[in-house]
Amino acid sequence: MQNDNNFWKIHLKWGIIAGIMLIGIELLKMFARKVDYAASQILDLAMIIGFIMVLYQGVKEFKESYPERLSFAKAFLSCIVISVIGAVILFGYDVLHYSFIEKDGLQKKYDVALENYKKNLAKDTLTAAELTAYTDAATAMMNERKDALTTNDNCLKTEGCLSDDSLQQQLKNEINSGILLFEKYYTDKLLSKPEADKEKYKLGNFTPYAKRVMMETLTSYIEQNDGKTSTPYVQGIVQKTNDSLVTLDPLEKRFDETKSRVPRYDRNGQYAAISAVIYLLYGMFFGLFVAMFHYRSKNAIEPVTEEEDIDDDAETTDH
Repeated sequence: MQNDNNFWKIHLKWGIIAGIMLIGIELLKMFARKVDYAASQILDLAMIIGFIMVLYQGVKEFKESYPERLSFAKAFLSCIVISVIGAVILFGYDVLHYSFIEKDGLQKKYDVALENYKKNLAKDTLTAAELTAYTDAATAMMNERKDALTTNDNCLKTEGCLSDDSLQQQLKNEINSGILLFEKYYTDKLLSKPEADKEKYKLGNFTPYAKRVMMETLTSYIEQNDGKTSTPYVQGIVQKTNDSLVTLDPLEKRFDETKSRVPRYDRNGQYAAISAVIYLLYGMFFGLFVAMFHYRSKNAIEPVTEEEDIDDDAETTDH
């Protein structure tokens, strides 16, 4: 009975310390969100170090009070008990925290998670399917502007377009041919994926690159078709298309399609339970190493057997 009381006294003490440490980390993360300071990695490292130290000291005190040599199983059990108590305390605190202290905290966490997810997504390379979809969308947008220019009977020349009455068929054909030629050069350049521009095909870099390539292609087109009546019209179509390319951003498209993968918690209890379980798993994982350290330390483990006792007495007699 005395041993049981001592066991719970030690583990309640270090479990409470673990809970307070985890609460401290949560508070620091709250302040980090408020000042928009990217300190999550530092705080995660602090949590790891703090958790290991609490488990180490807790098992050490338990080992020193244990009447026999402490086995690995008992050392690991000690880590689990401390982690469970700490996780329960954190669960209770999180429910209170997001109910009264930081009522919009879960939404802020979700916003930060979305932002981090998008940053990581921006480092991914554009897939072949995404590249083809982009060029198809860009040429479709260009063709829409070209059709609006050449088929709108109510369009005024001063507004940058021509009605059928004032636009000769030859000019219309020239504009069509010019846009088709431009689209071929533009899509061929993007689809060729030059080795020198490899980094530009990351999702975060592609749209500015595609806009730059479009304007470079337009410059070449104007130089090669200088003096043609259709050139200013082709130029206007391309420039307006270039201004709208941001709406085709592959990063935004993939982000919208995949952001549902980022977990969102709408209930305080749900988040608190998951957070507590995650920290409990952390504690059990760290506990394996802490228990092994105490197991292999000089003062550790397993009661001395009778055979070992006899051998020790024999060695003493021989000396």
